[in-house]
Amino acid sequence: MDLGAGTRVEVNREECTGCGLCVGSCERRALRISTASNHYGVFPVQQEGEMCKGCGTCYYLCPEPGAITLYN
Repeated sequence: MDLGAGTRVEVNREECTGCGLCVGSCERRALRISTASNHYGVFPVQQEGEMCKGCGTCYYLCPEPGAITLYN
């Protein structure tokens, strides 16, 4: 599933719990666990370069509301 050109993902590092579900599901390897913790002491997910194709898999698998946002 591709949501179209121009779709991008944004990770809210303060809402992310660092569970890694999105990282494991990303076929393009566009996400990784950060080496810097957030204010909760959790190592959140961050985007890795410009490899995201906007498929939305990370958004739909994320158990934390507000951690991942898709923009068209």
